[in-house]
Amino acid sequence: MRKLFQWSWVVGVLFIQSNVIAQGLGNAPYSAIGAGELMSPGYAPNNGMGDAGVATANPLYINSLNPALLVTNRFTMFDVGVVGQYKGLRDAREAQRDFGGNISYLALSFPVAPKWSVGISLKPYSFINYQQNSYARIGTSIYEAQYVYAGKGGLNQINFSNGVQITKNLSLGVDAFYLFGNYNKSVTSQVRIGDSRDYIVSRDDRINMKDLNFKGGLAWKQKLKKDHYLNFGATYKLGSTASAIRNTTIEVQSSSNSPVTNPDTIAQTDLKVTMPSAWRVGISYEYLYRLTVSADYERQNWANFVGVGGTNENMRNGQSYHFGIEYMPKFNSTKYMDLVFYRAGFTFNQTPVVIGTKPIDDMSVSLGVSLPVGRNFVNLINLSVVGGQRGSISSQAFRERYARFVIGFSLKDTWFQKFKVD
Repeated sequence: MRKLFQWSWVVGVLFIQSNVIAQGLGNAPYSAIGAGELMSPGYAPNNGMGDAGVATANPLYINSLNPALLVTNRFTMFDVGVVGQYKGLRDAREAQRDFGGNISYLALSFPVAPKWSVGISLKPYSFINYQQNSYARIGTSIYEAQYVYAGKGGLNQINFSNGVQITKNLSLGVDAFYLFGNYNKSVTSQVRIGDSRDYIVSRDDRINMKDLNFKGGLAWKQKLKKDHYLNFGATYKLGSTASAIRNTTIEVQSSSNSPVTNPDTIAQTDLKVTMPSAWRVGISYEYLYRLTVSADYERQNWANFVGVGGTNENMRNGQSYHFGIEYMPKFNSTKYMDLVFYRAGFTFNQTPVVIGTKPIDDMSVSLGVSLPVGRNFVNLINLSVVGGQRGSISSQAFRERYARFVIGFSLKDTWFQKFKVD
């Protein structure tokens, strides 16, 4: 138990430090819109199943999609994951390749009573990382101006979750989470004259944001016959109003990057950001410790979003479909390969982003495994890979093709155990 706590503390410090040096998953043009590019809410096992799992629980790893399923974990569990992404971007004129990585999640759960488990987690919610250039001629002159739009930063969330078993079939849960973080968005303009008069004017907005919100969940487990179950799950996240502070600075530089004027804060504004509600439902068939087939549907009401600029930023309601399968050959086998979890999944995501009149969709397939390690093989190394495409090439939009890799570890210990002395 002491070693498990020490490792969770060390990784927690590394996670906090990573927000300074490794935000995001590389260049993401669509992260300029809304709250940024949203990170997957699932951990590595769910990533390998197309992020399906609101109705699926496994006592050997933590399910972050539905707090009601937390009660399934009867051991103290520590989960940590890292993510890396290789991406190819292309628009109508040029192509780019990029790579980024970050810590994906850090979670601790433990039972406090026979029918009650709690969990604490820390993970990224979204990231912003983009830079776009544009050029425009100045009136009828021979000169043109260059504009550079850039953004960097992200939001994180701390979750405190509770799962309680109400009856033999029904469990309920609640997830309280605190959203926090900051990001910068800047616009830089330069009149391209070609001599020392090429002054560069930069406007930088730094936004600090925080929010407290809640998500409720329920899960129903219906026995069909021995070791065969039909499971139902649902969650609902409240809409909320987040607090934000925007600091705006102006700076003028020469073309040699020498300051003409020092950065000057021209405004500090208290703002409100309307965050969307969301709900998810799912169903799964479970052959205990052998086979699980899951399907989820999620809807996020981003049409109600209002950003720091006071507008909706042309966002629509998002919806996604998730399908996944998990298979273990033989739970009580003495052969190692029989104890490995094998996973596959598919996701179709109608994202809330709309560029001009063109909606941006995201489609992906996934594979994953969990490799048992340690004494009695109770710990897991979780691996998943997701390959997909977001958007399409047009005069308005980019196409992103990506391969995302997640490596996670599920470690177990026993707390609050009563020992009987003969």
